[in-house]
Amino acid sequence: MSIAHAAENITIASSRQLTLSAMVLIAVMLALTMGFAFWSWRRRQGLASQRRQAEIALRASEDRLRQVTSQLPLAIFEYLPGPPPHFATISEGIARLLATTPEQILEDPEAFFSGIDVADRSGLFWRDPSRQGLADFEWVGRTVANGAGQRWLQIRATTGVTANGERAIHGAMLDVTALKQAQQDLERSREELRRLASHREERVEQERARLAREFHDELGQVLTTARMHAQLLARQLPVEAEAARTAAQEIEAMIGEASRSVKAIASDLRPAALNLGLAAAVEWLAGRMLAPASVGYQVSITAAADHLEDSHAIGLFRIVQESLNNVVRHAGAKQVHITLGRIDAELHLLVEDDGRGFDASGVDHAAHFGLLGIAERVTALGGSLEIDSSPGNGTRLSVSLPLSVAQSDQAEGAAP
Repeated sequence: MSIAHAAENITIASSRQLTLSAMVLIAVMLALTMGFAFWSWRRRQGLASQRRQAEIALRASEDRLRQVTSQLPLAIFEYLPGPPPHFATISEGIARLLATTPEQILEDPEAFFSGIDVADRSGLFWRDPSRQGLADFEWVGRTVANGAGQRWLQIRATTGVTANGERAIHGAMLDVTALKQAQQDLERSREELRRLASHREERVEQERARLAREFHDELGQVLTTARMHAQLLARQLPVEAEAARTAAQEIEAMIGEASRSVKAIASDLRPAALNLGLAAAVEWLAGRMLAPASVGYQVSITAAADHLEDSHAIGLFRIVQESLNNVVRHAGAKQVHITLGRIDAELHLLVEDDGRGFDASGVDHAAHFGLLGIAERVTALGGSLEIDSSPGNGTRLSVSLPLSVAQSDQAEGAAP
């Protein structure tokens, strides 16, 4: 065989081998392509199935949420201040709270706001598109009165941003009428208790005044007469009756001591200095309580204090009395300043000491009835109480009482 013929045979064999390899490669590529396409199809089918299941679950969840919210006195909404302002979503529970429907509100947002009492709409400042920088907020207000009565509503909301960059208000509105009524009933009950306590204190003060008069006038007169008779008896006894004279003198001394005790009791019940005005009574009280304890004091009271109603004068006197009692028993103070004056239409009492002080925020009123009694007296008089104290820095007790028109006129007339 010639060399040319052999070369031709080799070329033909190589060509056939290349063709076969190409066909195998093409078949492999085709198989891979078909496999990838089948895998992609199956994956798309699986994803589509998962998406359908997720959509079904989401719709079921939304339906359950809608059913739950529709049965509760609750409405959930998303409000876009705009412009134009509108509600993007609102739950069906709104029909239980306002005399409108979700469809009416979605069509016209004023259907929502017109259901709120005019006096309380100003609190819905988030409806204003110009109000920026709002975070979490809360609103409590009333609905417009209708045949079903008037409800109290509460809105808790947060400010967010939508996917389009719009400011959005996400909130929940619920009916708090029962809670508000319970709160109002509690406030009325507290007010009635305060009036009862005030009436009780007034009756107690009246009884103290009556007892003081009886002790001072009747019993004091009896003791004075008995002392005079004992003195007369001691003088008329003969000199030789030394034992009888001594006994009469001892009786006279005991009657004198009893008379002083009666005067002290009468003074504790109602100081006679109160008849001279609140300023004189506080001066007398400070001297009686602080001087024996070696506590220096300074009293500054305007003449207007002597023209107060009896209830205010006695109430302030008892407040000062309890304050000074706390100073003597607990403060360890060296100096006390008592100031009572009028500023505008209010009367201000200030009792300051340089004692050891205490943690005012940690006082247990269940164990410290003095401060509780002061607070109750101030509340009964319609005033306000502030206690400023800390360990080592003394105590500052401030009381502010509103004056009636008559009292203000009298105070102005009495002011120097």
